[in-house]
Amino acid sequence: MALKYPKNPRFNKLRMRSPDYSTWQEGCAHDPSLLEWEGKYYAYSTDTFGAPGGYQIRVSDDLLHWEYVGSAFTLEGVAPRYKKGEGRGAYGNLQAAFDWCVTDQKEVGYGICTRTDGTMSFWAPHCVRGTDGKFWLYFCLTGYFGGSKSCIGLAKSESPLGPFVCEGLVVQSPAGWRTPNAIDPQVLFAEDRMWMVYGSFGLGLYIIELDPATGLRKDGASYADFASGKKTFAEYYGVHVASGSLEGGVLHYEKGVPVFEKGKWTKKNYYYLMCSYGSLSSAYNMRCGRSESPEGPYTDVNGNPLVCSTDIGTGNKMLGSFRWEDDPVDYFCPGHNDMFTTSRGVRLIAYHCRTNYFIEKQLSRSNNFHYLYLSQFDYNSDGWPVMNPNRYAEEEIQDVTEEELLNIAAGKFEAVLFTQGVSTAEAKRVVLHKDGTMDGAYKGAWKMYGSRYISVETQGDEFLGVVMPSWIDHQNAAGLTVTAMGKKTGMALIMNSTNRI
Repeated sequence: MALKYPKNPRFNKLRMRSPDYSTWQEGCAHDPSLLEWEGKYYAYSTDTFGAPGGYQIRVSDDLLHWEYVGSAFTLEGVAPRYKKGEGRGAYGNLQAAFDWCVTDQKEVGYGICTRTDGTMSFWAPHCVRGTDGKFWLYFCLTGYFGGSKSCIGLAKSESPLGPFVCEGLVVQSPAGWRTPNAIDPQVLFAEDRMWMVYGSFGLGLYIIELDPATGLRKDGASYADFASGKKTFAEYYGVHVASGSLEGGVLHYEKGVPVFEKGKWTKKNYYYLMCSYGSLSSAYNMRCGRSESPEGPYTDVNGNPLVCSTDIGTGNKMLGSFRWEDDPVDYFCPGHNDMFTTSRGVRLIAYHCRTNYFIEKQLSRSNNFHYLYLSQFDYNSDGWPVMNPNRYAEEEIQDVTEEELLNIAAGKFEAVLFTQGVSTAEAKRVVLHKDGTMDGAYKGAWKMYGSRYISVETQGDEFLGVVMPSWIDHQNAAGLTVTAMGKKTGMALIMNSTNRI
């Protein structure tokens, strides 16, 4: 059967931020998470300057083109109410969250997010359909940028478009980095239980169990219980699963992952933990670990726990800043992702990505525009997720033969090999030959096995991955993509077919 390639998705043109937020489309979508409901897809993202406060919501029919449709909370004109303490029950019922996070300008000179005038700025949402039929939005509020005076709460609505009303706070953290930072919640229903991963920098990421009937904590604990000594640090804040300069944790459970061991295929069940390492404006990169238990330990290809020291560390590096040859738009600081499977079984990673394009064209001095990107992922023969670096274009993962891989562009590929460094990885040219050798910028050997699996040996490592059809946007053509993970280094190798000589 001939390979089925995607058609031109005709992506919306990337734009800088404009005063008219209704035209933003995929632009300004920071920290996205996805929801599917009744044939439509919803993307929830962090507040961005210029739009009404209370989380942005975008809607799509095809996962390719997105329309800004509004905010999750109705907060326009209600700041004076919160300043007066009148936000209990009404106006989203966010008074408890506001009271915990409110910060006076005199305390911190800059970056205030929850102000004494009653305004609030929400970060990193996650919305799921709950067991009661309502839509459960996990939100977080912080006092000021770079601090741990934060809280995570649960708000519910009858509609994915809101308005959402807070049901209660799940976890709170005081200023001073004595505790985890209670932001960036992501929840998971798996094996009849419910979990939430959260945290950012400071003490790292933690996991607590939730009650799938209510969406709130299973243990019913409050911050008062911890402050009074009724609950220990571990009982209140949960299990520590990752350390250091990282954030944006997301849990994903996959049952029956094919794994090739000792010459035969078996199936295993894994929990995967992804998060973003390093400075969000200069070094962001996405890392992954896995475990057979939701509470970990989560480890990488070398069995190391997830730790980020400054901008680098352990954990499989799935994507960082990179650039294809002759592509005017670079992928800069991709991160803060969601792992999402559609009702049709399409596995996607949604993430935000910057670009230096507008700076290079002297149209802007800033790259502080976050674009909503979706990329498909699959598993290599070691059971590790590997990510198609191209934007999702409705391609289908399918069987690929060695002949098809060689014939697509006479074996010519652009290859990007990630390292621990955070500088932008540049594409280099390689050629795959029929005799199983590879030459060009990277020399070595390659082979295909199974339905679509590939092994590439180069640079002292063996990279295990898959081959999948893709839409290669900067070439304005469909082609084949190799996405693989190093067995020793845990670094991703990505390759796009190319007709360039």
